[in-house]
Amino acid sequence: MATATDLFISIGIRSVGVDRLIAESSVARATFFRHFPTKDDLVVAFLETQASDARRRLTLIRDQGPGGARAVLGEIAAGAKAGMDRTGFRGCEFINTAAEYCDPEHPVRVVVDRHRAWVRDIMADALSDLGHPDPDGTAEVLFTLRTGAVVASSLEGFRDSGGAFDRAWWGLVDQR
Repeated sequence: MATATDLFISIGIRSVGVDRLIAESSVARATFFRHFPTKDDLVVAFLETQASDARRRLTLIRDQGPGGARAVLGEIAAGAKAGMDRTGFRGCEFINTAAEYCDPEHPVRVVVDRHRAWVRDIMADALSDLGHPDPDGTAEVLFTLRTGAVVASSLEGFRDSGGAFDRAWWGLVDQR
């Protein structure tokens, strides 16, 4: 799983073949296929692990007490900006995977869509906790802003040196 995670994040899912995964992880072919009958099974496991880690981290932040709702939104904003300071940033594994797996019924895409919906939901819950007048609509806009920032920083080198992302993000969060 560690080898798959490194390769999927650094090069992409479709461009990494099973033979390379087996060779670089130093596992026997039979062992690989015993755990993951298909490459898609490995991709699902990879995404489920990534999603579980994110859910655990954001839930812990939310449950930290007063300020937890705002801290969740801050963590999501920070995640959107993480690539702005990294050379060679390839973007979010869920956004990238959604681009590689377009069929909404495909098991891999189902995991992607379920995780992205969960992130929107925790943002809406946080906005609701803050007394926001339109938590669901604003969560959708924030999620779109986040997605755009990640894609722009990975494809176009967006760096936001003027702080426009933060002004837009917190302006939406703090509207009354």
